Amino acid sequence: MDDLVLSVYELNSYVSDKLSSDPFLEEIWVRGEVTDVNLRHNTLFFVLKDDAASVSCMLFDCAEAIECADAIVEGQTILVRGEISLYRKNGNYRIIVKEVQQIGLGELYARFERIRARLDKLGVFDEARKRKLPPYPRKIAVVTSAQGAAIQDIRNIAQRRNPQVKLVLYPVKVQGPDAPADIVRGIEYFNENSDADILIVGRGGGSAEDLAAFNEEAVVMSVYRSRIPVVSAVGHETDFTLCDMAADLRAPTPSAAAELCIPARDDIYSHILSLREGITQRLFQILYEKKTVFEQYRQFLRRDLLMFRISHARSLADSNREFLKNAVFQLYKNRKMQYNGYKGAIENLSPISAFERGYSVAMYRGTELRSINSVGEGDEIEIILKDGSIKTRVIRSISNA
Repeated sequence: MDDLVLSVYELNSYVSDKLSSDPFLEEIWVRGEVTDVNLRHNTLFFVLKDDAASVSCMLFDCAEAIECADAIVEGQTILVRGEISLYRKNGNYRIIVKEVQQIGLGELYARFERIRARLDKLGVFDEARKRKLPPYPRKIAVVTSAQGAAIQDIRNIAQRRNPQVKLVLYPVKVQGPDAPADIVRGIEYFNENSDADILIVGRGGGSAEDLAAFNEEAVVMSVYRSRIPVVSAVGHETDFTLCDMAADLRAPTPSAAAELCIPARDDIYSHILSLREGITQRLFQILYEKKTVFEQYRQFLRRDLLMFRISHARSLADSNREFLKNAVFQLYKNRKMQYNGYKGAIENLSPISAFERGYSVAMYRGTELRSINSVGEGDEIEIILKDGSIKTRVIRSISNA
């Protein structure tokens, strides 16, 4: 019994020897559609598939691997010539490729191109219609598998960067025949029932078949029609889908989508401090500018006030001068009239005026003679007339009594 028991390595070695000794498998041609292309360390790894099965392939020749890396692309149907080899460590067999012939596009790639060309004519991929993401979202909706690594990666990054941002998941299938309709329902649900600021649609990496749901026209059109800005996060960095082309922003991975959508709390705080400092500086600048303008206007006001006061004083002086002139003139007229009146009165009372009318004055011993009783016969008196005086003696006095 023990002689018939093999170790795993012995079994794999036996099968490997059998494969390498089969002349049919030493030089074989295989036709299939290319998926999962990966160039590492000058060795090209890819998978050939058909509707029923798939097989791994390796191209070791460094120069040929680099050259074929540009020719062997996802979705192409090719012919490869090589030998079958078994990897003894895990028991997987693969084709060690010696030659590659390109024979046409695979059905997946052809369908991809047909849908892309049709939607491109409709303007679905136009860059001009794409929107910028809000910088500070409060709620982010996610359409992806509830069991996949994508949602967990998004949650971890959200918790690290900013726990205040709310995540809402609509769980969907992300591959298989039911996936497209499921994804469309998720996108439409959030557009009709949510106040989310950003919508992330995506899944982790996979083969071209795994990502095929995100190339379906219904999914692409639902992304295109979304009123919520959409971030497409389908696959790994090298994967590319029509959903990526229609979205407002393409993220290479779900983790990168979270990094792009969720602002770091520390960055927000630093930005707020920077804004506050900028506002403070601007306020001081405005206050300085206003103070400068105020001082200028105050100087202008002082000058204008001084000029106004001078002008007012001049006007007042002119007015007073005119008033004084008129008052003096009026006083002069009044005084002149008074003078003329007094003069007339004085002239009427003056003896000289009496002389003019034919009167005379008698003087006795230097005193005006007013009574006949003041002189006697023989007294010498002087009679003053208009044009001179007469000396005479009293002969006799005659009383009017």
